[in-house]
Amino acid sequence: MVHQARTLAALTEISKLFSSSLDYTEVAKQCLYLLSDILDLERGTLLMPTPDRKYLAIKASVGFTPEEIRESVYEIGKDFVGKVYSSGLPMALPDTEDIAGVPTPRHADEFNLYRIGFVAVPVTLDSRPVGVLTAHRTTHSTTMVDEDIKVMKIVASLLSQTLRIAEMIREENSRLVQENKELHLELEDRFNPENMIANSSAMAKTLEMVRRVADTDAIVLLRGESGTGKSLLARTIHFASPRKREPFVIVNCAALPATLIESELFGHEKGAFTGALAQRAGRFEAADGGTLFLDEIGELPLETQAKLLRVIQDGTFERVGSSRTMTVNVRLICATNTNLEEQIRDREFREDLYYRLMVVPVQVPPLRARREDILPLCNYFLKKFTAKYDKRVSISREVMEFLEGYSWPGNVRELENTIERTVVLAGSETLTPRDIPILETLVATPGAGNGQATAAAAEPAAPEPPPAPGIVTFGPMQGRSRERQPYERVPLREKDIREAMHNAGGIQTHAARMLGVSLRQLRYALTRFEIKATEFKY
Repeated sequence: MVHQARTLAALTEISKLFSSSLDYTEVAKQCLYLLSDILDLERGTLLMPTPDRKYLAIKASVGFTPEEIRESVYEIGKDFVGKVYSSGLPMALPDTEDIAGVPTPRHADEFNLYRIGFVAVPVTLDSRPVGVLTAHRTTHSTTMVDEDIKVMKIVASLLSQTLRIAEMIREENSRLVQENKELHLELEDRFNPENMIANSSAMAKTLEMVRRVADTDAIVLLRGESGTGKSLLARTIHFASPRKREPFVIVNCAALPATLIESELFGHEKGAFTGALAQRAGRFEAADGGTLFLDEIGELPLETQAKLLRVIQDGTFERVGSSRTMTVNVRLICATNTNLEEQIRDREFREDLYYRLMVVPVQVPPLRARREDILPLCNYFLKKFTAKYDKRVSISREVMEFLEGYSWPGNVRELENTIERTVVLAGSETLTPRDIPILETLVATPGAGNGQATAAAAEPAAPEPPPAPGIVTFGPMQGRSRERQPYERVPLREKDIREAMHNAGGIQTHAARMLGVSLRQLRYALTRFEIKATEFKY
């Protein structure tokens, strides 16, 4: 009865251990301590296979020195505990004297006084062995062997559940590590300057500057119109730099209220202001060791500019509401579409901060200055969105020519949105100008496609009467005669087109010259009126 009470007490205490930790080695060690203290099952071990799965080695133990732990290695299937592992059956020895393959401490003097019993129980998981639990009993008799095996089997069963959880965590961590590596490789490939579309000389110069500055920690200021891809270039710089494995943190200075921008950048302490219910780390802390990208830096308030200047100079700052100085190691990339020089004259931007940011200025050209990139970009976006919306859509040459000639005031962002809208609304596999309502809007816009700014189109003008039926109108400066006034529309009637095509013998270039329009405009009109050039060949 006394032994049963001690056994129940030991199992009760052991059961509490399995909810205290997910570290199976620590749980096993505490179990072995309880077995030793309460049930006199001393010098216990948990043995598990080595990576090559040829031997068993001690993972947790009680009563063994570090040297004995290193030397206690047993061959699976041959040594005593190795046979317990391979067979999956518990075994007991009334006396360990002269028995090979039994983990026995050499320093125990009391071994010379008593017979030493030994119990080894397999730890199984889903019917497969994963380890062996062992213990010694110093006693004059062997009447407790059956009870010892029962207790050890219960402990081994409980321990197997901890091993299951540990195995699941290990597999999940391994999967996450592998996914993280694959994601980093994908990002490095995606934002590799060599993979970016840059057929134009203007963009090629920009990317060459990006390549040269990426390997350094120099501050980069990306300047250019909205929608030109400054954020993409910032990522490219980061993932081509030595900091590519570290965080890349983005802050849009224009999207944050002036009252919160300082807290976002530098963090705040609990109670620093109304609503500060807990301590919060800022973006500089989050980007420590990596890169911080400040987009729309021209929108940063003057008081925050002074604190930013200090971080740039010595890498230190204080959280809002704190006097403790913090140090960070951050590479800074900034971007703006505003004229910082004008802001300095208007006292809206600090001149000292301006010179700090102008270490490596990189000018990002607008899309109208890199027309050689328009068609490759169209093809890229077309492939992207046809895959996204599971559609088979191709764009005719006439549409491509118009897209190439348009001025794109919204730059690459506008081009991307136009292609996506085109794919979404596509009613046929091959699109012509009349299939795309957006193109009719662009064609009717004065100045569209001429490569000039469209500011004049935004000025109020007297409404014009709609064109008569059968007339296609085009914007100015698209190949018509120089005598025409700017932004005057060129009417093209079907009969005029047919007459010009007849006189030109079906040669579209000659017919366009006769009509005073560009070849692109003529092709659009031919498509609109369903006129085939082959009708006029002779």
